[in-house]
Amino acid sequence: MARLIGLIIEDNFDYGHFIPKHNKCYTLHGHSARVRIRVLGYQSENDMLIDFGELKKIVKNVIKSYYDHKLIVSKNYIKEQTNEIIKIQYRNFQLSIPKESAYIIDGEATSENIAKDICEKILNLLPNNIIEIQVTVSEGYNKAAYAKIKRE
Repeated sequence: MARLIGLIIEDNFDYGHFIPKHNKCYTLHGHSARVRIRVLGYQSENDMLIDFGELKKIVKNVIKSYYDHKLIVSKNYIKEQTNEIIKIQYRNFQLSIPKESAYIIDGEATSENIAKDICEKILNLLPNNIIEIQVTVSEGYNKAAYAKIKRE
């Protein structure tokens, strides 16, 4: 009988964001986030779920490419976008930043949505024997959000 097994790795990244509808988090601010990746699946022919090094490489590439040292911003606040500049507007704030300094997310830039977004990106890069991923994003001491996605 095939048994499910899992692995866990951790990484970190720094990012900025704002949540306009929140009374405290509406202003632009940043976090040093710890991210915990948990994968679940079936052993492959070499008796491994996935090599730790391969999993770390995938995770680091996704984190560095999309989230690390970026302003994570909801598409709802993008007022104009060129090949080089993104113009953001919310409440009384107006920002113009280089496009490579931002990552645009579908929903609000909450920890929950960031965790979900990371889940989706990483799962698409994992081998098919991995059937579930859970990503936890800690945005500070003693507080975190997580998302879990199962392959269909």
